[in-house]
Amino acid sequence: MWKFVFLSVIALVACKQNKTSKPTPSTSTLEAVDIKYASNFKLKKNSSGYLLELIDPNTKKIGRTIEILPGKHKKLISLVAPLNGMLSILDAQDVLVGISNIDHIYDPTIKKMFKKGAIESYGDKSQNSTEKIIASGATIVFYDVVDEAYEHQSKLKRFGIEVMPIYDWRENHPLAKAEWIKVVGAITGKMKEANVFFRKIESNYDRLSKIGATYNMQPSVLCGELIGDTWFTPGGTNYFAKIIADAGANYRYKDKKNNASLTLTIEQVLSENKKTDYWLNAGAANKKSILSTNPHAKHLDAFNTHIYCYSPNMKKYWEQSSTRPDLVLSDLIHIFHPEETSIAELYFYQNIK
Repeated sequence: MWKFVFLSVIALVACKQNKTSKPTPSTSTLEAVDIKYASNFKLKKNSSGYLLELIDPNTKKIGRTIEILPGKHKKLISLVAPLNGMLSILDAQDVLVGISNIDHIYDPTIKKMFKKGAIESYGDKSQNSTEKIIASGATIVFYDVVDEAYEHQSKLKRFGIEVMPIYDWRENHPLAKAEWIKVVGAITGKMKEANVFFRKIESNYDRLSKIGATYNMQPSVLCGELIGDTWFTPGGTNYFAKIIADAGANYRYKDKKNNASLTLTIEQVLSENKKTDYWLNAGAANKKSILSTNPHAKHLDAFNTHIYCYSPNMKKYWEQSSTRPDLVLSDLIHIFHPEETSIAELYFYQNIK
């Protein structure tokens, strides 16, 4: 059956390729969309839609240019949790035809669509079937690029399917991550809603950061977890290091000028963080689970006093935190400065017992 569908799609694309393709709009007709924080993409509006320029965070050069036309992108496959969250915020889940794994989904609407058969699972980029993607009718596949390209990108491109890497996690500012909702707004035809939402989040984040700035006593903070023999923690110019600073705390590795993950040895972490006050994002729901994979953790003072994670709401965190950095900031202010009476509860985080 898949072979028949695949051959049919090939024939259809071959017919389409005989038609004259539209030229890329002249740059003189383009109007830049206001992007205040994000550095890994640019949007330009023209009479027919948008041009999206994806900036490679390593080279700082334009890696891809994608033309976004109204009505074209009605079927999307998202292998990235933050994109699912952005679609949910814009009430645009109806464009989804594929996700990576239903077990990773938090949004109830997407879950219902999957149960009805409107959405299918495709696995991660190393698992999914190219033929299945082509037969889905999708026009864009979103994926989270870490250290390798999407293997079947050129093949899908021949069938008119864009493969779009998402670099939100390589941004230096929490609001830069949130600003990626403008990309989703352009693709789904909900740019107005995306702009309204972003202005609201920006205003709330600014208000909260002013609260964090009032505290002179700043507790020290360690982040991350041990995976195998390596401890992964955000670099000092990473967006999460910025949130910690805005919450009125002192991130232990703020001086490491890297916006991706740092890789440390357990010996280094133990020697440098014995007396660190707080430990965030330990990657487990309870201390017993942490000790089963990292028995050395018991030597950290923070393990016995102040250890917090987004467990058991990891799915909620991965879907929503990119576009709600204000709520992450609110949580961290509450954790670091419990005397702050204006913030009464946690949204993402919990104390690990």
